Amino acid sequence: MPFKKFFVYPHIPKELENLLNISKNLWFSWNYDVLSVFYKIDPDLFRKVEHNPFKFIYYLPNTKLRALAKDQTFLMDLEDLWEAFKEYQEYVHPEIKKHRLGPEDKIVYFCAEFGLHPILPFYAGGLGVLAGDFLMSASDLGLPMLGIGLVYQHGYLRQEIDHAEKTQIESLDPLDLFLNFLDEVKNPDGSPLILSVNLMGIEAKLRVWKIKVGTVPCYFLDTNHPENPEEIKNILRYLYPGDLEKRIQQEIILGIGGYKLLKALHLEPKIYHLNEGHSAFVLLARLKDLLSQGFSLDEATMLIKETTVFTTHTPVIAGNEHFPKELVKKYLWEEIEELVEITKDKTILSECYKKGFLEGNTEIFWLPALAINSSSNVNAVSKLHQRTTKKMWHSLFSELPEEEVPIDYITNGVHWRWLSEPFYNLFKKYLGPNFIYMSPDDPTWNEILKIPDEEVWEAHKKNKYRLLNFIKNQLKEEALKLNLHEEEKQSFQLPKAQDLIIGCARRITAYKRNSLILYHKEKILRLLKEKDIVLVFAGKAHPKDIEGKNIIKEILTFRETYKLYNKIFFLKNYNLHLARYLIWGADVWLNTPFRPMEACGTSGMKAAMNGVLNLSVLDGWWPEGYNRLNGWAITPKEGLPLYNDYEANQLYNLLEKEVYPLFVERDEEGIPKDWVKMMKQSMYIACKNFSTNRMLLEYVDKFYAPIIERFKKLSQKGFTLLKALAEEKRILTEAWEKIKFIEVEENLEKSFLQEGNEVTVSAKVFLGGLNPELIEIQFVMIEEIACVCEVGGEEEKEKYVRSLPLRLVEIKDGIGVYQKTFYLQAPGPKEYNFRIVPKNPYLRRYYPNLIKWIF
Repeated sequence: MPFKKFFVYPHIPKELENLLNISKNLWFSWNYDVLSVFYKIDPDLFRKVEHNPFKFIYYLPNTKLRALAKDQTFLMDLEDLWEAFKEYQEYVHPEIKKHRLGPEDKIVYFCAEFGLHPILPFYAGGLGVLAGDFLMSASDLGLPMLGIGLVYQHGYLRQEIDHAEKTQIESLDPLDLFLNFLDEVKNPDGSPLILSVNLMGIEAKLRVWKIKVGTVPCYFLDTNHPENPEEIKNILRYLYPGDLEKRIQQEIILGIGGYKLLKALHLEPKIYHLNEGHSAFVLLARLKDLLSQGFSLDEATMLIKETTVFTTHTPVIAGNEHFPKELVKKYLWEEIEELVEITKDKTILSECYKKGFLEGNTEIFWLPALAINSSSNVNAVSKLHQRTTKKMWHSLFSELPEEEVPIDYITNGVHWRWLSEPFYNLFKKYLGPNFIYMSPDDPTWNEILKIPDEEVWEAHKKNKYRLLNFIKNQLKEEALKLNLHEEEKQSFQLPKAQDLIIGCARRITAYKRNSLILYHKEKILRLLKEKDIVLVFAGKAHPKDIEGKNIIKEILTFRETYKLYNKIFFLKNYNLHLARYLIWGADVWLNTPFRPMEACGTSGMKAAMNGVLNLSVLDGWWPEGYNRLNGWAITPKEGLPLYNDYEANQLYNLLEKEVYPLFVERDEEGIPKDWVKMMKQSMYIACKNFSTNRMLLEYVDKFYAPIIERFKKLSQKGFTLLKALAEEKRILTEAWEKIKFIEVEENLEKSFLQEGNEVTVSAKVFLGGLNPELIEIQFVMIEEIACVCEVGGEEEKEKYVRSLPLRLVEIKDGIGVYQKTFYLQAPGPKEYNFRIVPKNPYLRRYYPNLIKWIF
């Protein structure tokens, strides 16, 4: 017999209301002053409830609550915290003020996962953790943002390790709906806000929950509504289900349901930021809404492109979200038919599908392709990743050279919540309490390099002891499960504080090569036996990822085969909570992906800001972060066969000849002076250049502020400019087939040319009756510049595109004569061509393939 659930909350004294209010806002989770208050009340209980202050308050005995309500010292401290919270909510960073971004300039941030707190199982890995960091930094800076995600009833997975079978066991990670930070969103009359999304004729009712992330609200859609049939309730049972139908249902709910939520809340964001392609169906919802408001198809398309930011993280094409076309048609046929009904234009069907196709394959629909084709602001998440991403999506911009593919980059960062308390207090002491708001060019960052060595080392030791204690607790549990003999139990020894602890924790999958350090077994065995080196692994493999699970098996088998119970540790259930212990307490952070398959690698940044030294393949962020003084680099052989042997040998040589000797060399006080010097460099570079504050201010400067400024121009006087652009685009496309090059004069290939030579080029173009003011004739040069790579010393070649507009000299008989004189700048090989493009910069951004070349 089924029973419904409800919850009775205890009475909280009025004097403690502000404590309850603070506990419901995730601001507490990155504020050590608030956290210390909860620890002072009852540290054991606070740990037991997984640092959930909301649950903590309700689990406190009534006698304790009444005593706190009468404790004047506690109430004064609480008042100070409340005043600090109110002051925090009013803060706006000077850069946000400079760009005049106000509350009306809302930015909505869509993501399939958000890593906000360990008790909210809405994340699987780095993408979700970054999304959580993103919202927290938006709150810190006073940026007008809101997030939209999904409620997963059983999260991603809770990982157990069967040490006897050496396998990963997946279990549920259920969400506790009662004692967490989720508030159900209500209508003005107090009834729950319920949305609905059509899924193949079935109405899926959606509940809406809200979390306060500082000043930023984050909304979550939930299919677990009592009136939904079981199959609808179970759509959001897990994050990233293996079933394709469940995946597309989730993404329809996120995109189309997310848009319906905005309409229900009467929110009109100026910018839609899509973090990965999972939410791309919001673009169809927006298109339908704009068309129903009376915008033409061209006007709606341009408006969507202007106000959409798409961030891509996945560096492998197959890893991007895609579905068979028939599955998309099955679920979205009614939506697209409604577009036809609104526009009375059947070609919109093929136009919508075409935006998701890749390289002529009309059977597979790619959500990132839809997002890229519908955005004029696309970015990768590191400089190296930009190069990879341009190559990967070049086919979407067939008329452009690869170097001109309009994909920018903004290197990821990490939020200050990842800075451990010992180092946070050190930075407050030596840099001042507002160090988190400093710009990268602020000279105060140099103070990190002047912090006394003994204070840096003492802070690191505190972090290391916390990690050792965590390992100790897991060892006890593991030893009990294995039912070992007394002699075998002796092998289960806790690592020592003087051991060099190497952390390797991240999602476990083939391209990350989590077990590369074990590649040459005899070499790593010798190092582990001869030196005080300890390897600590952690990470989850997706339930369908057999290769990832085999990596876990390889690590555990190696450990057991050679009885390395005190040298190799695999910590189960890698999550936000465990990650803190590892990135704070390790000595070295190991990252060995296949280059260039690590888009960014933010775990290395988190470790670096805590003085943990990176030992990493030059991939993701590390080519930008490594300065030879803050860690070690493994130089890969990019573009060649997979060089496991080559890179593993570098790793062993570095460990034996550089890393370990530097770590064990101590002064008379037991401090490794040269090691600490590198720690300070690590913290200096990471804190200065790789925080989410720096990252978010780059988004503001590169994307958000310019988009809002352009949107204001487009929308003035009833969208007069937008309508004019649509008309100009119509004129151009109608005349495009008639325009053609007649001849060009350049004589470049036959000349002996030197740097500094003056060159004149000219072109004759048949205008086809088109107003010459609507087009621009360009001479395009691709210049190859050789340089020695700063890291690794190898030669690299960078290509740059120069587009030189020609001047209209005369028009005769419908033919325009264009000319340009310029000086040759850099020596080296060059490629060139002539092209016709729209003169209007808006149209060039919206329609990058509207180009006509002569060659």
